[in-house]
Amino acid sequence: MTDHVPTKDDVAAVFAFAGLTVTPERVAEHYETYATTLALIRQASPTGLGETVPAVAFSANWD
Repeated sequence: MTDHVPTKDDVAAVFAFAGLTVTPERVAEHYETYATTLALIRQASPTGLGETVPAVAFSANWD
């Protein structure tokens, strides 16, 4: 597996896919944190499958 470093566009695409509104300014401001996190997720992905670790969206509330 190569050491893939997500671009700012990659980070923005992840947020868009998750349905989260994150401004380009915030992506730029926190890019290193987001990119590092995405790179760690990619490393934890099963090799040979070309997939990332599954994630499930959830709503945590007291209702």
